[in-house]
Amino acid sequence: MDGNTITDGTWKAHLENPYLAPRETLYCLGLLSGKTDKSIARDHDIEPQSVSSRIKNVHYKLKTANRAHLVAELIRLKIVTLNVSPVVMILMAVFIVNSVPLVVNDNPDKPRQVRIVQRTGRRPEYLPLDNNAKGDELCMKTQLYIS
Repeated sequence: MDGNTITDGTWKAHLENPYLAPRETLYCLGLLSGKTDKSIARDHDIEPQSVSSRIKNVHYKLKTANRAHLVAELIRLKIVTLNVSPVVMILMAVFIVNSVPLVVNDNPDKPRQVRIVQRTGRRPEYLPLDNNAKGDELCMKTQLYIS
């Protein structure tokens, strides 16, 4: 680890980046590690409101809407990276490649198969109450539909 990077768990932050101040990067690294503002403040002997205001500044600088979006931008801009060994990366890549299913529908001209659910019964019918009933004394025969 050189003077420009700092690690926290499995994440490595690059303090010398064109987007954020070093303290902002440091507090964002705490976010990536799953810490709250209060625990980040406790680690650095500052007030939680200071951490919160720095995070708000980072939201403004990176144009993010929430903390999940902020984490995604930090990773996309390579301000933070995973701190794992190359052997672990190769093992993860092999696992991911072997877990992806093969493409079943490889013909793009063939339409996808659509599942059509048909009703098992008929629509409700209006039936007379008895054989002697007039047309104005009708009741609705209900049926159960299973889909």
